[in-house]
Amino acid sequence: MNVAILVLDIQKGFISEKARMPVAMHHIEPMLTNVNNIVAKADSRDIPVVYIGNEYESNQFIVNLLTKKSALKGSEGAELDERLLRVNDVYFSKNKSNALSNLNLVSYLTANRINHIVIVGLFAEACVTATALDSIRKNFIVTVIRDAVASANDSRREKSLKYLNSKGVGIIESSQLFEKAVN
Repeated sequence: MNVAILVLDIQKGFISEKARMPVAMHHIEPMLTNVNNIVAKADSRDIPVVYIGNEYESNQFIVNLLTKKSALKGSEGAELDERLLRVNDVYFSKNKSNALSNLNLVSYLTANRINHIVIVGLFAEACVTATALDSIRKNFIVTVIRDAVASANDSRREKSLKYLNSKGVGIIESSQLFEKAVN
């Protein structure tokens, strides 16, 4: 089984002190610690790590209104947060919730024969859910790491994870990833 880690939307517009659309503050540090540990372990095992970020065009009025222009293409908010461990330059932008809406990402996954996607990042109730569900539809095995995703609040995160699990997405803790899902 070929697996890849998708790191979704860990951008300044969502987790920095100046975030326009912040996740719950108490989610940030634990999520970053767990994501960085996952990225480091994956890199040491030659598991592809793929960074994905929102980059909304200025003419996407509705999404920019809903996200408070938090990830406007070319803005500081669209930049990956400097606390995120970067082990490569494999980066794909998106301007929709679903990361697989970027066909270059789909081509990358296909070219690397990836059939198992592990998702970490933001927001559990939005981009994590949209990406996970479309990945299932596209016949990927999908795992979301409970303690490596953040949300607007605890309730939204838990509700989203429960919903994803009901749709066939594996939900595990970061401590279980390299024991269960990636071997």
